[in-house]
Amino acid sequence: MRILIALVLSLALAPAWAQPSPSARSALQTAVDDAVASGQTPGLSVTAILPDGRRVQVFAGESSRRGHAPVDAETRFLSGSTGKTITALLAVQLVNEGVLSLDTPLDEQLSGQDWWDGLRNHESLTLRMLLNHSAGVPDYLEDVGFFFSSRLRGTARLSHADLVGFVARDTPKGVPGAHYAYSDTDYILVGLVIETVTGEDFYDLAQTRILDPLALTATEPQRGREFEHLADGHVDGLFGLSATSRHGRLNTSLDHEWTAGGWVTTPDDLVTLYRALGEDGMFAAESRIMRANFNAFQPDGPSGYGLGVFVRKTGDGHFRIAHGGDFGGFRSAVLHDSASGVTLAVQANSKAFEAPDFNFELLDVLTTLD
Repeated sequence: MRILIALVLSLALAPAWAQPSPSARSALQTAVDDAVASGQTPGLSVTAILPDGRRVQVFAGESSRRGHAPVDAETRFLSGSTGKTITALLAVQLVNEGVLSLDTPLDEQLSGQDWWDGLRNHESLTLRMLLNHSAGVPDYLEDVGFFFSSRLRGTARLSHADLVGFVARDTPKGVPGAHYAYSDTDYILVGLVIETVTGEDFYDLAQTRILDPLALTATEPQRGREFEHLADGHVDGLFGLSATSRHGRLNTSLDHEWTAGGWVTTPDDLVTLYRALGEDGMFAAESRIMRANFNAFQPDGPSGYGLGVFVRKTGDGHFRIAHGGDFGGFRSAVLHDSASGVTLAVQANSKAFEAPDFNFELLDVLTTLD
């Protein structure tokens, strides 16, 4: 929940735009160096795309504390919930093609699941509600049964349907379509719907429809435990930072993240994705749908959750889209600001690092340079 609050507060910031000077790289490098030097995270990677299309990459710290390997352009991180944007983009593509509908009840797609009839409010649920977190389905990550199961199963894999089963009979978080309650289970359900109607593997569809067209060559499905160039993730332990991965291998299987954000990626790929969702990007048409169908945090307010993106209407027809990720000892944040034309992404190898806050601080740095 902390990451969501940070995003909501950060989306409200709308600094005036000033054309970045050649000092943009220096300013970003200073901010990244300071964050690592102050002990916020062992390593940081940042990519910015400036209004003129220039791409700036800066790095600081270590991807591996034991080997003292530096973070560089090849260093990868778990995406966490920033991957929800890919899931929503794929779903919107299928809606545009008439394969899916945003507002048709999901009985036809999900009634074959053992837990479907027991899922509270299942007869009212639609794809739109799942995508903008107004479905009210509890988050399996907060379920005690999942917590103990994930600790006891070792490397054994839970099915995606198993994840929903943990919370199917729990009390809903709100009236379907009339509230906001962030839930990873919503996006697991979206994945099940996509695979049911297409008969294809979600990751395969995302590869051919999104990753390949955008040449996101550093992004791969978070399947298994070994990933080339993966940084060592960290969580706070009894004696300081405790590693969640070493030498490109996760300590435990985290396949359950799946369509809720199960990717390994880089900030460079994240900004490429979000630039494609800009006004003139490859997926601009889909982005308009993703932004327009947003679930406002306050009645008639300018901020809310769209379809796979946090949205802020910043005035004069401009918008800001963003998402954060917190998973497996890694933190991520990505944004595109239409007023300034800046796209930014940051990834860190520590759960304690406040990536969304830092990403908006960097936006402020860029938009106030002389």
